Amino acid sequence: MKQDQIEQKTDSIGIREQINLASSRLHPGTIDLLAEMYGANELYGTNGNGLVTVNKNVRITVEQGAMMHKLMRSYSVRRSLEIGFAYGFSTIWMLDALQSRRDAMHVAIDPYEKSHWHGIGLTQVKRLAQKTEFEWKEDFSIHALSDLIRKGEKFDFIFIDGNHRFDDVIVDFYLSNQVLWSGGLLVFDDMWMNSVRAATNFIVNNRSFEVVPQPVENMLVLQKTHYDNRDWDHFISFEVLGTAKITKSPPPLLSTVTNNIARLFRNLGKSF
Repeated sequence: MKQDQIEQKTDSIGIREQINLASSRLHPGTIDLLAEMYGANELYGTNGNGLVTVNKNVRITVEQGAMMHKLMRSYSVRRSLEIGFAYGFSTIWMLDALQSRRDAMHVAIDPYEKSHWHGIGLTQVKRLAQKTEFEWKEDFSIHALSDLIRKGEKFDFIFIDGNHRFDDVIVDFYLSNQVLWSGGLLVFDDMWMNSVRAATNFIVNNRSFEVVPQPVENMLVLQKTHYDNRDWDHFISFEVLGTAKITKSPPPLLSTVTNNIARLFRNLGKSF
């Protein structure tokens, strides 16, 4: 066995323990798959050209995946959707949470799944032994969500992790809200980014959503309290918390993000 293979196997063992500690409700086959995915520097895609190097900065953390898994089970989620498919890390966590639900369905939207992400996410989904209906939409979220709106589709849980520009986050929210049941959960990744914080500060101040307190720093969970009933001229000014200059990658310490989210909760009268 080559040295890099030995190191990767050792990493997988450590990650398996981390996954088990973070979530005790995962199916054994899912634990095996996630441990391999998190421990790998390369994964197979659908292009048939062998292993592809994985950019570990774009995957969700074990803590994020475990929290989403817990939330989906706690809220009896049956239909889930995510914007941003990529390597499929979040997809595997979410599909596992749906396995015990009858007539469950998960939809992943990503126009670049094969062209940029080499179909790695699709390959991981095929490796997961599960019966949940899965659909990948190879289209931009603005088109895929609009199609779902026209069809009258509804979801219980939506994870937004697509294009992170402010206007794209707002558009993804606006359209996602049209297919989210009242009482459903809306989850945002990458709360370290000013664009995402600005968008979510608008939402919690102007739309019918409440913060669901949870310990993961880089993620915001909102629950839809009721359908939109605002007056035509409704608008509440909001503060954008933490407007430091954005870097190209997340800062090594997220204490600033934690403080900003805590301030957000205090402004809303929530506990953190």
